[in-house]
Amino acid sequence: MTLKTFNTDSVSGFRQAWTGCTNDGFQPNAAIIFSSVDLDLQEIVTFLQTLEVGVFGCSSCGEFLYDRQNQVITEGGLVCMMMELTPHTFEIKMFNGEGQSSFGLGNKIGQWAAEAFEKPAIFVLGSGLDTDGEQLVKGIQHVAGQEISMFGGLAGDDARFKETFVFSEKKLENKGAIAMVFNTDKYEIEGIATSGWVSIGADKIITHAEGNVVYTIDGEPALDVYKDYLNVRDTDLPEIGVEYPLLVKRPGSQDVLRAVVNVDVVKKSLIFAGTVPNGAVVTFSSSPGFEIIDFTRKKVNEFYEKNRDTDALILFSCMARHNALGPGISEEIDEAWQNWAKPLIGFFTYGEIGNNYHSMCDFHNETFTMVSLKQKSDVA
Repeated sequence: MTLKTFNTDSVSGFRQAWTGCTNDGFQPNAAIIFSSVDLDLQEIVTFLQTLEVGVFGCSSCGEFLYDRQNQVITEGGLVCMMMELTPHTFEIKMFNGEGQSSFGLGNKIGQWAAEAFEKPAIFVLGSGLDTDGEQLVKGIQHVAGQEISMFGGLAGDDARFKETFVFSEKKLENKGAIAMVFNTDKYEIEGIATSGWVSIGADKIITHAEGNVVYTIDGEPALDVYKDYLNVRDTDLPEIGVEYPLLVKRPGSQDVLRAVVNVDVVKKSLIFAGTVPNGAVVTFSSSPGFEIIDFTRKKVNEFYEKNRDTDALILFSCMARHNALGPGISEEIDEAWQNWAKPLIGFFTYGEIGNNYHSMCDFHNETFTMVSLKQKSDVA
């Protein structure tokens, strides 16, 4: 696998960097791009339409690129990984989500992936404000199988919570998903998802919920419960709610965090990034501070010992980690990159998709979700 990476803070800079990377005969046929909504995404797509390259991209809540020349975390910029992959070993497709349930959208992605390769692995990005990440994952698994390897995240919009996007080299969508599928006979794809958030306060019961919309907690309007518990105003949500997600207890399975991504002030309901089941037992949770860096370091080192060789790393990190750690977030990312010293690209998300501690794919919030991509040596 041959690849090049760059970062920029403008559309003109993107065009110049792309052209500069291809002046020496490098001919990428795939690219991963994460960009701020401050940049004109439609103009970027228009430029990409002139190229013969498959693009897997979305809007972000901050971007990062670590390679031998750059170790940067940007806000308002763009990061790009250009790859020259063996033809017919991967595919990229956009899926329009208009009028689709998240589960139904996942079904379409899963069916496409299962038809593309006998042993597929999937990278997937979903629009961040109208996608139930858990149902998207379950929809894919329903068709492609529970054991399928899958990683990705929900698009951001620089914590504005107004409109997020996914895009390919052909079009830009504010509702839907984009997926990149690999033939695992030709690639090794492994990853982890680790959090470090801790439970705080007493157990509460979800007394009225529909999918990822929670109407009442302990019989009280969900919005009022959040405002009273966190001592915040309507205008502080949903951003402050991302930092204090609900920990959903799942007997017989791994507990999961669910972060607020939208608020209905009329119905006093909260919209979460993933499903919060009716009747679920939940608690509030929060970051213990810089202890989560130590927690992440331990998990990443364990992962590295089992997966020492890679061509590229893609990281989906929750925006709440950036909020909680501030400039310290660079330490967390840098320590992971130092293990491999191979190109690492990623963005801060509204939700992450990746393997839990039981090596099963799940939808998460507040996690550091990293995937290793390596082309097998016998690929022709």
